[in-house]
Amino acid sequence: MKVTRENEQLVFMIEKEQANQTIREFLQNYHLSRKKIHELYMDKKVTLNGEGTNFNEQLQVGDQLSIPVFEAEEIDFHPQKMKLDIVYEDDHLLIINKPAGLMVHPDQKNGRDTLVNGVAHYYQEKGISHRVRYIHRLDTDTSGGIIFAKHYLAHSLMDYWLSEKKIRRWYLALVMGRLKTKKGKIDAPIGKDRHHSARRRVAKNGDQAITFYQLKKQFKNYALVELELKTGRTHQIRVHMSHLGHPLLGDVLYGGVAKVGPLKRQALHSSRIEMTHPITKELLEITVPLPTDMQKFI
Repeated sequence: MKVTRENEQLVFMIEKEQANQTIREFLQNYHLSRKKIHELYMDKKVTLNGEGTNFNEQLQVGDQLSIPVFEAEEIDFHPQKMKLDIVYEDDHLLIINKPAGLMVHPDQKNGRDTLVNGVAHYYQEKGISHRVRYIHRLDTDTSGGIIFAKHYLAHSLMDYWLSEKKIRRWYLALVMGRLKTKKGKIDAPIGKDRHHSARRRVAKNGDQAITFYQLKKQFKNYALVELELKTGRTHQIRVHMSHLGHPLLGDVLYGGVAKVGPLKRQALHSSRIEMTHPITKELLEITVPLPTDMQKFI
């Protein structure tokens, strides 16, 4: 489906796959809330072939459906100048390589010194008058790719995809010891540790947690491992690798050796993202370079 931008409007050229849907069904396919669809209907800014329309009208091949996704919004976090490592950007998405030691977002909207504050400043600088919409998070001391949606249409669809595991993310970790098997699946439920509020542990009555791992390179006393999560539990990789007997280097909380050479944190990096583009439907394969501390250690 051909999609173009015209000022504040995103214009969809309707093809066979979308024909015979109503406009309401077209919007529902982006998993917009009922409230948002009602708001769009009441604003009367969605147009079909340049004219106002009823949301029950059926779309036909060749129709041009215009949706106001680029209207100005208030930036909802305090803008703060920050060096950002941008690995992908277009009108709809922004993917940033987050450094270790930086929180993704503050506890309060007026908080500072987090990645979203840097993104808010970047938007302000570039004249992007939109809310800052992050799709997922990483632990403060985990580095790597974070996806931002630049408007509500991309945001609502990717939120749904994330819940349905349709956005694939791989991690690279440096783990202690020598792996007996080159690849495998860890299927072990994770729950809270009653004796330590910050920790999680493998527990029979915990939530299902599945991690796939593959050895990338074995060194003398440690290994570089690639991991993919099939569930998104707190500290999942750290808990699972510790459970396997191979805690992450630098991960003191889960049995790793503290401050190994240049590593002052757990050696975990979100290294690869694979997803369908929410608007153009192209396949995106994004590689996020390893940070300096992990490169130096290797």
